[in-house]
Amino acid sequence: MKKTLSLLTLFCLILLGLASCNNEKSELKKLIAQLNTECPIPLGSIGQMDKADYKSDKVTFYYTIVGLDNLNNFKNNQEAFHQFMLDNYRNNSDESFRQLLEAIVEADAGLDVVFSIENGESFTLQFTCEELKANMPEANGDPESYLQSAVASARMQLPITYGYGDGMVCTNIDLDSMYYTYYIDCDEDQLDLNEMQQSIDENHEAMVEMLTSSTDPSFVKMMETLKATNRGLRYFYTGTSSGKEAVVTIAPEELK
Repeated sequence: MKKTLSLLTLFCLILLGLASCNNEKSELKKLIAQLNTECPIPLGSIGQMDKADYKSDKVTFYYTIVGLDNLNNFKNNQEAFHQFMLDNYRNNSDESFRQLLEAIVEADAGLDVVFSIENGESFTLQFTCEELKANMPEANGDPESYLQSAVASARMQLPITYGYGDGMVCTNIDLDSMYYTYYIDCDEDQLDLNEMQQSIDENHEAMVEMLTSSTDPSFVKMMETLKATNRGLRYFYTGTSSGKEAVVTIAPEELK
């Protein structure tokens, strides 16, 4: 009888475990379905999230990145980009995202993130359940860690030809104790550096307003992080023929 009771107890525990697991998977399926009702989700100038799915203990997020001709820089720096994504998850303050990540971990699932560009090229980053569990969103996060990781990720994309205007190519990105700085080469057959500097001086206040009031998610995150680390923004525009410079400096206190 004792042996029979032990077997019955074990069987009941197994059933409870299965029920718990199924509940966790049901919750994850519900959250994924809810997320898909909101897709495509615009990510500002970066692109968009297209959809998500969940099957065979694996959640997959699908993103489209705009403005890139190829994904070589990402493919050649997957380890650094992998770490950037984990840092991003850990410092994400969005409550719904935290709930989704918790549901993935509770369902003992992994995560694949598929990035595609407009020509159909794609690559995938894979995250284990253990990695996600170790990088769950923190209440306050670490803005300094996020910013350092963001710089490393941005450098992987260099040179960047989109988002700056005709004749402009971002060739370097730097971070010091005061500023997040972009270095941009300008084709002087298309741009007059003297006129650009004059325009910068005349429209400085409007530029600050544009930066601080933008609803672009990538801008919002960057502004929040710069404020938290007491940093400003700088843009160094350099003429490729003359070497002339036009500089935009947004002081830390202007971003408050």
